[in-house]
Amino acid sequence: MKKVTIISCLVLMAVLITSCEQETLDPAENAELNSKTEVQSSKLAEEGLHNNLDYDNDGCPNQDDAHPWSNMSETIRFDYYTDTGVENKFVNCGSTMADLVDDLIMEMNIEYGCIESKTSLQKEIRFNDNWEAVHRIFVRRMARLTYYWRKDKLITRSDRTKLYRAAKNSNVPNCGYYRGVE
Repeated sequence: MKKVTIISCLVLMAVLITSCEQETLDPAENAELNSKTEVQSSKLAEEGLHNNLDYDNDGCPNQDDAHPWSNMSETIRFDYYTDTGVENKFVNCGSTMADLVDDLIMEMNIEYGCIESKTSLQKEIRFNDNWEAVHRIFVRRMARLTYYWRKDKLITRSDRTKLYRAAKNSNVPNCGYYRGVE
């Protein structure tokens, strides 16, 4: 049985080798084919490189990711001192709950008058006299955000209460708090 298998393999290899020798290309055709293949493979490599990048490893390519550098902390925080204790989960492709809270905090800081200078690393800070009004807006928007999270069963009723109380007791807007800067 083994002899028959070995002989059939040898015959098959001999046929393949002779068919390969018969189908050799002339050098001009071979060079043209190689250049086309190189161009196509470089295009595919570029597309694959740009399309498949995922800086934060959240499973969502950067081109589709609203937050390419997601806040992957374990719990949701409103500032350096207010840790809600509520687990940070993914809301959709590329966005965690903490990302959405950070976006809301940034929006409130801008509305309050905290402006990050685009030309230098220093932050230019303007303070408006409307801290309480902006804080109330923040608490209302957090309540709306947590309503949808509760509706989508991402958080429990007690988590929603914790987030609401933490938002109400937080120091948002806070011009000294910028995510990622300590």
